[in-house]
Amino acid sequence: MSAVANFTATRQRGFSLVELMVAMTLSLLLMAGALSILYSSKTTYNENDRVARLQEAGRTVLEMVLRDARPAGFMGCSRPLNGDEFSNGLINSNSLLWNFGQPVFGFEATGGTWSPALDALLLPNATSGSDALVMRTSRQDQGVFRLNTPVTNTAAPILVDADAGATIPANTPMIIGDCEGSSVFMATGYNAGTGEISHAASGGSEGNTTDNLTRGFVLGAQVMPVQTVAYFVAPSESGSGPSLWQRVGKADPLELVDGVENMQVRYGIDTDNNLQADEYQDAKKVNDANNWSRVISIELAVLVRSPQETGAVFDNREYDLLGTKVGPFNDRRQRAVFTTTVVLRNRTL
Repeated sequence: MSAVANFTATRQRGFSLVELMVAMTLSLLLMAGALSILYSSKTTYNENDRVARLQEAGRTVLEMVLRDARPAGFMGCSRPLNGDEFSNGLINSNSLLWNFGQPVFGFEATGGTWSPALDALLLPNATSGSDALVMRTSRQDQGVFRLNTPVTNTAAPILVDADAGATIPANTPMIIGDCEGSSVFMATGYNAGTGEISHAASGGSEGNTTDNLTRGFVLGAQVMPVQTVAYFVAPSESGSGPSLWQRVGKADPLELVDGVENMQVRYGIDTDNNLQADEYQDAKKVNDANNWSRVISIELAVLVRSPQETGAVFDNREYDLLGTKVGPFNDRRQRAVFTTTVVLRNRTL
């Protein structure tokens, strides 16, 4: 029995120190390889995520601006470029907020100044190195109405097809138009049950100058809410850097897209009334020549940056935004430039 016990004890001896060290070394090598693959995968994922966020932010900016630019200058089926009648019955109709006869307006940022002078009350905290774009555009998401009774009494409420689901808040600017002309007025009330849109004169500094529309309109004329929509770059509320902001009418400015560092705009001018852009100019040149009524298209370029710094390489590049040089920034953020050109459909069709 003792011989058997001794033999069993001999067979049950543990690993030697050398064997343990070899096993630990191999295990560490395998773990190091696994950790290297994990770190590489995480780095690649983070890099792809940053690029995706840049692409998403840039495409979002372009899509938002294009959505408001395409219907800018809506006048119904009339053609103001051909001299069809247009009237703006609003108080302060030449102000930035209420000038609906001017489809597009802009501010050119040169250094620390703006040309023309920026309306800081409407575009607060706008970054001085970036352009600002203002458009007067139809808001089809709020409803499109048609007259079910011709307008013969210009002081009476407008009668449109009743829509129980539609809402028109008081003091909503609207445009009514047929193929002979159009007119802007302020809706002072809306009865969804009867389809009556009232337009009483306002006694304050904003609203209708009179109860009367400037002319009558035929059966089927379109009635649609319109608004002044402005886009500009300003510091983010979170303090994370610059963002793209939007202001619709008198509503408070709304922060849309984080990381938008710069926006540059040029305007296509139709100099010979052939409904094609003959040259592109910045806002200063357009304003100096009083050519806003000839703008039929817009060129837009935006510079978007990543939320966080990454890597060890500093961004020493200079970016070209429609001829405006931006940078270098000398930080470790990724950046991308997005450009597009949009035709103002209501000015060319």
